[in-house]
Amino acid sequence: MTGTPRARTATLRREWETVHPRLRTTVVAMLSAGTVLTALGAAGDAAGAWSRFPFLTNLASALTGALFGLPVALLVVQRLIQAQTQTTERAAAWRLALRSAHTMRFAARTLLSAGTEHAATDLDGLLAQCDGALAEAREWADRAAAAKARPRRLRASMYQRTYLHQVLNVHRQAQQALDVVAATGIGTEAATAALERIRTEAAFLHDDVRPMLLRLDGRWLAAPQARALERADDTFPADLAYAAARQLTVISGLIEAIPAAQLATLLPETDAARDQLTDPDLPLPMPAIEHLEELRAELGRLQARLATARQAAEAVEAIHDEVDRLAV
Repeated sequence: MTGTPRARTATLRREWETVHPRLRTTVVAMLSAGTVLTALGAAGDAAGAWSRFPFLTNLASALTGALFGLPVALLVVQRLIQAQTQTTERAAAWRLALRSAHTMRFAARTLLSAGTEHAATDLDGLLAQCDGALAEAREWADRAAAAKARPRRLRASMYQRTYLHQVLNVHRQAQQALDVVAATGIGTEAATAALERIRTEAAFLHDDVRPMLLRLDGRWLAAPQARALERADDTFPADLAYAAARQLTVISGLIEAIPAAQLATLLPETDAARDQLTDPDLPLPMPAIEHLEELRAELGRLQARLATARQAAEAVEAIHDEVDRLAV
């Protein structure tokens, strides 16, 4: 035992307070009895009373030694048992943490498919192309709206045709983006269940396992991982999968509202295509630019949902690795 006398005294006092109350009473009683017998034995030696009773003298000496030795032995044994119990409980607590971390990791892989990172990269590229087409569409929208109306048999104005070409580009990129995100599985019922499982295990780790480990081991996860568990509502939003599913439905409806197949048939407008029209004198259909902007805004929200899901999966992976490191 190292440190100043005051520190050593404080350490002994803390150790003494960990002893069971009944054992403390027993130790005090035995040490008191041993002290009394020691005093009586010393007085008997001084008076020469023990020389006539050698057998009783040996018994009294053995009893006095036992009254001093047994309490010390009991304290040592109890301390060893406590240490072993703490080691066992600490290992069990880390096993609980590791089990929860494994469960979270498995659920995170259900929340998002293995190719999500590539899907996010593809989505970024598709939305960049969509932005380019939308910018072109905005440029030609006003001109197309102000252009002189012409029957289709005389062909639409250059402004209308350029605008409609960009509408088709936006439609194509949006459909591909929708397919990419849908393939990650973020909007499925399985993703909703996986997210709920992650949140349940995160709450268990923070509310139940963390206090146990701080008491038994004095250690917990590193600050970023501990903060992720503490702010589980931000790290793992409860409505993430549901909101993504709703976003997918909204985007699908916006895409279907654009008559892409009809536009593709009309551009370029061949004589054969014109002959099949019931009324070839009608002007070309002009989807509003506001519709395209709404579609792009919804795609941006869906992209944000996917990014949040990826961050949640990365947080789960970091928590798993940290628990695995500390549990060794």
